[in-house]
Amino acid sequence: MKAPEGEAADTDRVARLVRSCVLLLLTGVIIFSRTIAVPALAAVLVAIALFPVVNRAGRLGIPRALASLCVLLALVGASVGILYSVRSPLAQLAARAPELMATGQRLLLAAVGRHGAAAQEAPAALVGALTPLLAGVTASLVAIGTSLVLSHFILTCGTGVGRALLAAMRERCERRNWLRVCSAIRREAAHYLQLVTAINVAFGVLTGVVLSLLHVKDAAAYGVIAALMNFIPIVGALVTLGVILAGGIAEHGLSGMVLLPGALFLLLHILESQFVTPQLLGRRLLLNPLIVIAGVLVGAAAWGRGGAFLAVPILTSVKIALDAHPRFRRWGQVLGRGAVLDCPAGGMRRVRLRRGARPNPALSKS
Repeated sequence: MKAPEGEAADTDRVARLVRSCVLLLLTGVIIFSRTIAVPALAAVLVAIALFPVVNRAGRLGIPRALASLCVLLALVGASVGILYSVRSPLAQLAARAPELMATGQRLLLAAVGRHGAAAQEAPAALVGALTPLLAGVTASLVAIGTSLVLSHFILTCGTGVGRALLAAMRERCERRNWLRVCSAIRREAAHYLQLVTAINVAFGVLTGVVLSLLHVKDAAAYGVIAALMNFIPIVGALVTLGVILAGGIAEHGLSGMVLLPGALFLLLHILESQFVTPQLLGRRLLLNPLIVIAGVLVGAAAWGRGGAFLAVPILTSVKIALDAHPRFRRWGQVLGRGAVLDCPAGGMRRVRLRRGARPNPALSKS
């Protein structure tokens, strides 16, 4: 009687060892392979955000492949349309990039008290800084295309793979817990990604309008930069502020007027980050600022600029997954306050389900 139990224990031990090796291998690939990791993670996030739309189209009888293709084409069309509408300010700002970088470098050299040979080396350093930036445009376009292709296949085949993985779990309790995790990611993470994208687009439009009212040159381009950088909390706002100040200094020189656009941008950022976004997203999805900074730095060090943009959405999705699993919920509290399933909406939903499950006294009497 003991032999089967021993064999089962050995089988479970081997299975755990295999799972651990697979997780370590995937972690190593994700961390050390920037070319694969950034498009793959971006594709997963895009697929999570678009899953509700594709599922709704599937319930209407539209094939998932066709629905996925139409949604991705609509997303690409909207992005290209926005960039095309501000193509002139973006081109002008790109043409002024060497001037802005030279201005910032002169200010930095003046602040540290270096002149002479250091100032003469500035143009060479400027060329060395712009060369990899221009070379990265092609790589970024390839990565975006790869992410879109991966997103299409995740939206088309991801549901079947997820069901097969859940069916492979032998314990019913564990299967139920991971089903809650998948449902929370599909619902809460999709809501988060969609709402954050809408907030950032609105923030960029508002920034461009305010700077236009101040007669700032290339205000629309600054609005696009503000919308993109707002995906990187704290650090992105500082980068946008630096670009706005550098543009003002390059245009007007050192004067009090260059501080007004930056001050208004900071005011808009404070209102958005401290009042608007917490009110719309809910306090339960707020991450610890220390975790945010650490995640952005680690993402940038491991995966470059793409990692800096993906760090916060990945951390938020991980927190949602940890909050949904009873065993790992305490680790979700390390990333930020609150838990998704403890929110009032979730409590009211459970109350309604319990009330719907109770027998009706009138029906029982009849």
